[in-house]
Amino acid sequence: MRYALSAAGLAGAYVAAAKLGIELSVARGVITPVWAPTGIALAGLLLLGRQFWPAVAVGAFVANAISGASLGEAAGITVGNTLEAVFGATLLARAEVRPALDRVRDVAGLLILGAAASPIIAATNGATVLSLSGGTDDFSSSWLLWWIGDGMGALVVTPLVLVWSSRPWRAFPERAQQVEAVAVAAALAGASAGVFFGGYWRYPYAVFPLLIWATLRFRQPGAVTSSFIVTAIAVGGAVAGELPLGSHTPTQIVEILEGLLAGIVVSLYLLGAVLSEREQALIGLAEAQGLAHLGSWDWDVLRDHFTWSDELYRLYEVEPQPAPVTYESFLDRVHPNDLDRVGDTVESALASGLPFDIEHRLLLPDGTTRWLQARARVVTDESGAAVRMVGTSQDITERKRVDDLRESILSAVSHELRTPLTSIVGFSLTLRSYGTKVSAQTRDQIVDHLTEEARRLERLLTDLLDLDRLRAGFVGASFRPTDLGRLVAEVAAAYESDARVVAVDVEPVEAEVDAPKVERIVDNLLANAFRHTPPGSEVRVRLTAADGGALICVDDRGPGVGDHERDSIFEIFRRGDAGVASGRGTGVGLALVAQFATLHGGRAWVEDNPGGGASFRVFLPERRAQSAPKA
Repeated sequence: MRYALSAAGLAGAYVAAAKLGIELSVARGVITPVWAPTGIALAGLLLLGRQFWPAVAVGAFVANAISGASLGEAAGITVGNTLEAVFGATLLARAEVRPALDRVRDVAGLLILGAAASPIIAATNGATVLSLSGGTDDFSSSWLLWWIGDGMGALVVTPLVLVWSSRPWRAFPERAQQVEAVAVAAALAGASAGVFFGGYWRYPYAVFPLLIWATLRFRQPGAVTSSFIVTAIAVGGAVAGELPLGSHTPTQIVEILEGLLAGIVVSLYLLGAVLSEREQALIGLAEAQGLAHLGSWDWDVLRDHFTWSDELYRLYEVEPQPAPVTYESFLDRVHPNDLDRVGDTVESALASGLPFDIEHRLLLPDGTTRWLQARARVVTDESGAAVRMVGTSQDITERKRVDDLRESILSAVSHELRTPLTSIVGFSLTLRSYGTKVSAQTRDQIVDHLTEEARRLERLLTDLLDLDRLRAGFVGASFRPTDLGRLVAEVAAAYESDARVVAVDVEPVEAEVDAPKVERIVDNLLANAFRHTPPGSEVRVRLTAADGGALICVDDRGPGVGDHERDSIFEIFRRGDAGVASGRGTGVGLALVAQFATLHGGRAWVEDNPGGGASFRVFLPERRAQSAPKA
């Protein structure tokens, strides 16, 4: 049904437009210099698909049959009209001509393939049919008139249908723009009527500013609409005999006029396409600048006038203002601690003419800072004096944060590595130098300390390696039924000593887990707890059955974890305020706890310990879920 309705509409439009063109006084039978059906058929097959060629064929046959041609002539001419539309639509489709005609290549494709090449088929076929049937005795003039009529139809009507089919009004949503469009169209129609009907044919240039205005303001929609209005009115005036162009016949006058109009129309289409491409390029540039957080600027040194891109305004968090940005107002936004360095760099570049690359802080309206990397080059005149400076500013705040984090990580990791290594080296040298002189008890204490520091070092390196494997997806898991109460108690027992108090409260809970990884979870939680708990204070380990799984809790007596860092504390290399203040920890252990919990389909979080400190908790499901994340 949809096909039938669309086909009927296409055929009906073809017949109506054909009837209008053939009944004009400038027509020679079925040959007319005004043949809009070509444009309708070409646009129809492009938009609806070439499977609608029967609609074109029916429309062409009916239009020719009711316009004085014999049935044989109508059938023969129909073949050419149909092939013209199918051939033209095929060429334009293969050339990937877009309906919006917003590229120069689209306009060139329409002009060469649609308006120049495809009408050759209909003109050649039609002139041949009429020559054979005796309908014309001048093949060349009939061919030329046919080609001009079809070509103008493709040049003026096809773009109008194609461009408006792309719903261009969405690009002009403001009411003021819509009112302006209607006003320009009305003014153009009035001016064209005055020139081509009102006797002012000597002043055709009156319509040119309006044509250009329509194209500049509304791009291709303005170009195709204004071109259609002017062409329709101009041809109407020529048909009515209002253009006394020498002693030519009305048909010849229309041909001459259409040749002139074709040049104007093509120029407008090209202008519209160039403007659309430029606009798309600017949009693409703005999107790229937005993604890269990079803004561009141009400083007119002599006038002290900065031109900023939209992204640069966003980086500075200020609204675009009518008043120009000056060098002084730019410096007002530079962080006070970087002001002298930035000023000296700019002045040096102006004096030397050399480019510069500088990183500086920006003071935002809300009082916060943002890091920018500014690059610029100087443009000089013939005498070598600086007249302009062009450059870019890129937001590097995140990079600076990462750099700071990396330095913090390196500092923390090196500290955590250096401490056990220093102990190992120191006690090893002691044993080598005085091993035979110290008592057996002292020697055993040194060996125990060496073992403890070595295991501490091993744990840190293992955590780092496991995190790297988890991020790369190289860590698997082997799930087996495990007595979690026994596992937690054994790990906690390893931490008990005279200086460490571990209270263990576990229930007999069995779950399907990867036992070595759960051991690492408990081990890292205990290590973290003792790192922040004052000596002699109790660390409590609990294991209880939870809904559908087991809950492991490690409660310490440390400074606790603030609300603002309860989520980030489990991120890699996030040591929290307490870790940063004490200089202890690397931010690796808790990250590994969270990763291993996720590997089991569980989760890790932290709460306040009612007795003071923090309560780190891990939930592990009783059975491994099929959708549990895999590392």
